[in-house]
Amino acid sequence: MANSEHVPTSLRWLTRAVVNGTSLDPQQRRNLYLKVGLTSIVAIWLVVIIAIVLSPKRYESKWTLILPGVGAGATVSLDSIGQANSAANSPYSSSAIDPRQNYKALSTSDNVMSLAAKALEIKPSELGKPKLKLPSQTGIMQFSLKSDDPVKAQERAWALYRSLQSLLSSLRADESRQRENGIKMGIEGFADKVNHSQKNILAFQSKIGLVSLDQFKELALTIERLRHNRVNLVAKLQGIKASQQTIQSQLALSPQQAADTLKLKNDQLYQQLLVVYSHATSTLAEISGRYGAKHPQVLTQKQQQATLLAAMTKRSQSLLGYADQDLMLKLSADDIDMRAELMQQLLATAAQTNGLTQEIAALDLQINQWDERLKHSNDDAAKLEDLHRQHQVATAVFTSALAKMDVGKADIYSAYPMVQLLSAPSLAEQPSKMAAILAILGGLVSSFMMITGLGIAWIRKPILRKIVTKK
Repeated sequence: MANSEHVPTSLRWLTRAVVNGTSLDPQQRRNLYLKVGLTSIVAIWLVVIIAIVLSPKRYESKWTLILPGVGAGATVSLDSIGQANSAANSPYSSSAIDPRQNYKALSTSDNVMSLAAKALEIKPSELGKPKLKLPSQTGIMQFSLKSDDPVKAQERAWALYRSLQSLLSSLRADESRQRENGIKMGIEGFADKVNHSQKNILAFQSKIGLVSLDQFKELALTIERLRHNRVNLVAKLQGIKASQQTIQSQLALSPQQAADTLKLKNDQLYQQLLVVYSHATSTLAEISGRYGAKHPQVLTQKQQQATLLAAMTKRSQSLLGYADQDLMLKLSADDIDMRAELMQQLLATAAQTNGLTQEIAALDLQINQWDERLKHSNDDAAKLEDLHRQHQVATAVFTSALAKMDVGKADIYSAYPMVQLLSAPSLAEQPSKMAAILAILGGLVSSFMMITGLGIAWIRKPILRKIVTKK
């Protein structure tokens, strides 16, 4: 039984037409399909030809930009103060951000389009947006722009490129200015710390009288020099004392006795008495060998000797304030054994010993005074060194910040990487064939679809009969 009984009466004719088709025989039906197919193909390609002929000519200007992949860096070192580093990382160091995408958005932004249109003295809507390709795994950006005139296309390409560079320069300047303002805010605090530390140093120096750490070091060096001098003087004193003791042992006199003896020797009256006394003594010795002790000549000579000795004693008492018979007779009248010269040497060594002893005592006093001053200056020097260290740190931070600000001015590509013109905008010699290619492609697709539709319509009967009817 046919399913057509369940189809509404108003649609049965359509079902019969779709399923059964016309009453043409196969030859007539084939001719009909051929006529419809050829007519449709002719119509399609006629439209394609008309579209190709009537479509306006478009000239395309192409240019290519490249972003260098290597970052730049700079280091400024300030001797004994600090250093400043400035580094621009590679624009591709982050996998999350591709700077080419940022530049793509900037290239097609309203700001760039407006700047380019203003430079060309046209409306932004007349300019047209460029097409942009970003080849993967490269830093290349390929631009293209179409216009109805090759010269206009090239001029607009140049205008877009210069506008992009102008916008990038403006953004870099603004970024550098904001960064510099931020650093300046910090520099003011650093400058206050430097001034405060300097004032602390000056106030402390005025309070304690210690100008610098070099002064403290010089104080310690002075003490060491004094101690070194004392060691040398003590060694010299010991040598002179040894000489003095040797002469004393030879003379059997003390330095004071030697001085008194020389004082007697240098007195003319005493010398005359000594000469007479020596002569009398020798005469007495001579006659005592010939006569007895009671002989008048011997007694007379003894009396004379005693008288001379009494005179010498009186003179010694007058010169020295005392009389020592042994001391008075130490010197001979002719001084053949050079005892006077030895006494002079003894006095010289005694004087040197006394002088060196006084000098060592004075050095000991000075060393003690400098030691006391050094002990009192230890804490002050440590405090002054801390203040200098704080001032040096503050100065290093302040100077490094200034250097960083100056170095940062030189690095203008940290936020917006450098972009270079790899190939300049081209001047098209022939119009773009893209419109013709698209029209031909559309004609081919339309022809294929039309032929496919006719083919399906040709074989529709067996298929639709199986679907619509039951055997």
